[in-house]
Amino acid sequence: MNEIIINKLIKMESYISELEKFKPKTFKDYKNDQLKRYAIERLIQLIIDLALDINNMLIKKADRYPAQDYYSSFLELIDLEILSEKFAKDIAPSTGIRNRLVHEYEKVDNRIVYQNLDKLIKYYLSYIQQINQNI
Repeated sequence: MNEIIINKLIKMESYISELEKFKPKTFKDYKNDQLKRYAIERLIQLIIDLALDINNMLIKKADRYPAQDYYSSFLELIDLEILSEKFAKDIAPSTGIRNRLVHEYEKVDNRIVYQNLDKLIKYYLSYIQQINQNI
């Protein structure tokens, strides 16, 4: 199972690298480039989906019941001593962005996506490190 997790982390790192390359310098550039916006939104979704897969694999590996929802899958990793409590509580809300992008619950707010890009990149790079250290 660790090999599968490592492969997912490698893929996540590659998506993060692409996200960093695609990120426009200004919100205006982001807003005006529909193709780039769609690419960024898809990369965000892929990154978070990989993390959710990894979370659930780690929970299963510990012989625990699956997490109730995507958000709590990060919190479950606190008890398993894989993620710190502060970090898990910081990264867990990113599942809300993923849900909006995938299910289009509401119109995607381009400004919120753009303003959160750096934070998402930082969180998921840190996620990769913490998972690597604790598997």
